[in-house]
Amino acid sequence: MLTRKGSPSLRMRALAVAVAVLLVASCATAGPRAAAVSPSPSGSATPWPPPDDPWPRTSALTPLPPPDGPWPETGQLAVFFCARSTVFDACNDRGAATRGEIRKVRALLGAAPEVEKVRFVSQAEEFRRTREALRDRPELLEGADPADESASYIARVGPGDWRALVRRLSKAAGVSNAFVTRDDYWPGKADVMVQLCPRADLSEGQGGPCEGRGLATLAEKNAILDRIGDLPGLEKVYFQARSHQAPMWRHRIVPEEDFGAYLPEVFYVKFSIPPVLSEVRRALRGAAGVLLVGPVDATTKEKRL
Repeated sequence: MLTRKGSPSLRMRALAVAVAVLLVASCATAGPRAAAVSPSPSGSATPWPPPDDPWPRTSALTPLPPPDGPWPETGQLAVFFCARSTVFDACNDRGAATRGEIRKVRALLGAAPEVEKVRFVSQAEEFRRTREALRDRPELLEGADPADESASYIARVGPGDWRALVRRLSKAAGVSNAFVTRDDYWPGKADVMVQLCPRADLSEGQGGPCEGRGLATLAEKNAILDRIGDLPGLEKVYFQARSHQAPMWRHRIVPEEDFGAYLPEVFYVKFSIPPVLSEVRRALRGAAGVLLVGPVDATTKEKRL
């Protein structure tokens, strides 16, 4: 993303990745209007609902908590390079990464046994992505230039020492930052995620559904649950509460960062037959406190999940 003042920075891009992730479960089956109440997550002594997330039973549907795992041993590595202007300390007073520096990082990736399917994303390609993402906000692109974008390597990673890999790459000349995002464990366990308004809205200034407000209230959550409960074929509903966010995110990102203010609470919904996503979105359209409704598996095509 653009790193110019007033435009989305790479750190915001990392935060946006955080907004789109979270967990997986396999608990007792819940009926359309009376989901089973689950015990506390495995390995936790905290009763459900936890103290910071009281859940008065004002909805006919009580959600299940997410479990602890299992977590995939695969993920995606992102290595970003210094651009003409940047917010990262590693790039201060040095300018954009050179071709030689980029080639050396490619050699490091090629020598790492856990790395596969490496793809280079040029500044021009990233600029096209930025223009597409901001097509409805042209004012944010005033004075924009591809030279202000960060080129990157994106790669799949398998089992290995991800922390050591990220440290090596982060120390390489010309690299602004690097991180691994572990694959989510929700695909196959839920079909749809309903992200709720977080404490801090990443889309601030872009007219998003959560702009100028804060966390979804309990009344809003229960109203959302009532709408979910009316969906045909409902099997289970799980809830990612505030108390689950930090420990779950520590499973997802290397190195660890504090994304707490940006992580949304999330309902994960499982159906007996995968639904048509547009119908789920229609059922939740206009519901206060909803940030977005999307498929758990990002590779899922539209129509029926």
